[in-house]
Amino acid sequence: MPGGNTDLIIPPELAADIQAVADGEHRPAADVVRDALERYLTDRSKPTRHSKENPTQTPVEAAARLRELRKGNVLPDGVTIRDLMTHGRS
Repeated sequence: MPGGNTDLIIPPELAADIQAVADGEHRPAADVVRDALERYLTDRSKPTRHSKENPTQTPVEAAARLRELRKGNVLPDGVTIRDLMTHGRS
């Protein structure tokens, strides 16, 4: 970061793990840390499986969509949730 503080404090246990990975891959520990941070930031920017359709959807909108999706999903007469849970069990 230009003009920013780029010093990080890494706990000794984590530093040892980073160094072990770096040694195993025959590359500098700084490269391992940089690659890990880049992957973290890339993964973090991807939509989660819960927000693929509309990542800016509010909880109220999500609840309304769930209610809309479940319309028409009813159990046949005489079938209960307990029947579904125990189906196939001895």
